[in-house]
Amino acid sequence: MPKQKKNSPDDELYFDIVPPLPEEEKEEISLEKNVHTIPIKKENFACRPRHKVKEEVEEEIEYIEEEVEEEPEEEPEVEPKPKKSKKKKNIFSIFKRKTPKVKVKVKGIKSAFSFKKKVLAITLIAIFVLSSTFALLTYAFNNVNINISTQKGSIEYTGDILIDANIKESNFENNVIPGRLIELNQKVSEEYNSTGKVNGGAKANGKITIYNAYNTSSQILVKNTRFESPDGLIFRINSRVIVPGATLKNGELVPSSIVADATADETGKAYNIAATRFTIPGFKGTDRFTGFYGESKAPFTGGSDGESTVVSNVDLKNAEKEASDVLFEKLKTELKNQIQSEEKTFQDSIIIKVDKIDFNGAEVGDSLTKFTVNIDGEIKTIVFSKKDYLDLIQNKLQKDLKGDEEFYGEYIENVINVKPDSNKNQVLVSVNIQYPTKKKLKANEIIENIKGKSVQQTQKILEDNPAIEKANIKLYPIWTRTIPDNNKKIRLGID
Repeated sequence: MPKQKKNSPDDELYFDIVPPLPEEEKEEISLEKNVHTIPIKKENFACRPRHKVKEEVEEEIEYIEEEVEEEPEEEPEVEPKPKKSKKKKNIFSIFKRKTPKVKVKVKGIKSAFSFKKKVLAITLIAIFVLSSTFALLTYAFNNVNINISTQKGSIEYTGDILIDANIKESNFENNVIPGRLIELNQKVSEEYNSTGKVNGGAKANGKITIYNAYNTSSQILVKNTRFESPDGLIFRINSRVIVPGATLKNGELVPSSIVADATADETGKAYNIAATRFTIPGFKGTDRFTGFYGESKAPFTGGSDGESTVVSNVDLKNAEKEASDVLFEKLKTELKNQIQSEEKTFQDSIIIKVDKIDFNGAEVGDSLTKFTVNIDGEIKTIVFSKKDYLDLIQNKLQKDLKGDEEFYGEYIENVINVKPDSNKNQVLVSVNIQYPTKKKLKANEIIENIKGKSVQQTQKILEDNPAIEKANIKLYPIWTRTIPDNNKKIRLGID
């Protein structure tokens, strides 16, 4: 096959048009290479202007810094081996002759020189920023925190202190401070269940309203006073009562009344009677018989002929204890509300007692499923000012305090004995007090001595101070080694 003439750069942008061949040559070529060709007349083939094609090709590969490989020739040019670009399928590949490939060399946007300049610029900027930050932190924001622990000690006082509710001012010489008396009363009424069991039946119980339509004087009725129903059944009141006198209104006597708990005289269901009117057999044969009477507003209940529930001795004792606990808790809560925040008292000076307790007439063996406990009590104590107490203690300890020491923190109190005197409204307290102390330090003097010094110099100054036990120095930023020469940048904490 004859040598092909090397195409010029312009020719590489055009396709060679194969002229029509005779039928015989077509068949030979077809049989030999099995390639089909399409005859096209050159003058009828349309293509774009050369300069436009070249511009479009350059535009398409503008950002690809590589060369398109050319088919090998007899005398190849010596050039650097380019990278292979991705090949696109050509719609004219069906022609027998292959069209020459485009060979284009495109320069990159960034040169090595410009890249080095940018790296150098970035490096210089970074160095400037870091050095500026270092200088700013070192000189502008340089500060120091120094925490100092001073030498500690303790002094002690043991003695008596009298708290007197009858005085208004303290007397440190006689160990006396004023107090304030608090005295409170409280009543509690609680209902409890009976748990005792007996055979032979139970007694019915209920309430009777007792009227005085006789005169304006009150009338005492003792416990177990009898009341008789119209059927002759006897009921007895459970406790002593005082029936108030009647009142006069427009010249007429208006009866007065009082309600009392009552129990059947005997066991049995027969005493479970409906509401009715009662007479008092004890007044029979006198004018009082018609002037005093009773009425029940509701039926009596609880009467039985078999096993029944009664009040036991254990029931009364447990009820008394539980009711007392309720009373004491209420008294303590009320006392706590009365003590002000700046006051205190000693626990052993609080006196709680029960003044009165009754079971509303219930006794051991009474046929009652429930019974009520009424209890009255009081609480009493003397409170005092915390400041007065502290001033007295410090006054007693002052003589043992050295000139370079001062009181520090909270004292430790050990109460040896407390003696309340209710009659005199006084409390005598025996105590042991241990009060912590520390060496005195003047923060301003320390700051003036360490300003502008190095860390080593500062440590030496603090170590040589006999009042300092230990010190912790923290510099910000951490690479600085000099104490700031500014009071506002030195934070001194003394413990």
